[in-house]
Amino acid sequence: MDTLDLANTISEPIGTVGMSFYFSPQAIAQSESLKLDVVTFYAGGRGGVLGDIDAVEVDRIFYFFKTGMVATMVKKARVGADRDATVTKHLEAANDYASATFGGIELKIFQGFSAAAKALAATLPAGRWPIVDGYLAQSVPADPIHEAYYWSIVLRELRGGVHIDAVIAAGLSGAEACQFDRGGIYFGLHGYGDEDRVEETEELLARRIAAEDDTSARMATLLEVLNDTQRDALAAGAVALHEAIASPVPSS
Repeated sequence: MDTLDLANTISEPIGTVGMSFYFSPQAIAQSESLKLDVVTFYAGGRGGVLGDIDAVEVDRIFYFFKTGMVATMVKKARVGADRDATVTKHLEAANDYASATFGGIELKIFQGFSAAAKALAATLPAGRWPIVDGYLAQSVPADPIHEAYYWSIVLRELRGGVHIDAVIAAGLSGAEACQFDRGGIYFGLHGYGDEDRVEETEELLARRIAAEDDTSARMATLLEVLNDTQRDALAAGAVALHEAIASPVPSS
């Protein structure tokens, strides 16, 4: 499998899998243990891996959200709970979700996927994609199911960071990128309203499509460090994890 095919093959599965724990029953349970609502918990956890930085800076890094939305949630999370505790619970929610979902996947698939993802992560430049750096600074889980899910989160953040680079290179704002992505399903969820909409033009749509293609091309370049066996393992793991979400099997 060439790296562009691999980038496209894992894009949707990893994009879905890596975010599936955010508002899951497991995340709700962990958020309640901190007396936070699950949305605030999401911002405090995912934003918390960035470290002790200003909420406005967290807001800037979350490029696809309306300016100020994430900062408000992060500030609320920090008032409600200690940042380190929130990050710990955020990662525990990911582990809990993985345990409840991926028990039907063979161990060798987890192992191959994790080994390939780890090999890729070892070659990534530090300081380029802050959220990737934030998750990589956390402890890698020992349990193979938890580890594979951890790497799916890292890979999702990697594609997301690369996508921000491509969107900016295409001259698109976060609002424009959301408006013309998948029928705008994330537009409202990311805090935008009718006042943020722009006129749909062929030129804007072409730039949005080009940004997606550029994202895959940039990912393909990063994936070139993997050998054929690793590429196949990464694809197999991403597909298996994605398929498991539709028919979750708890681990024993």
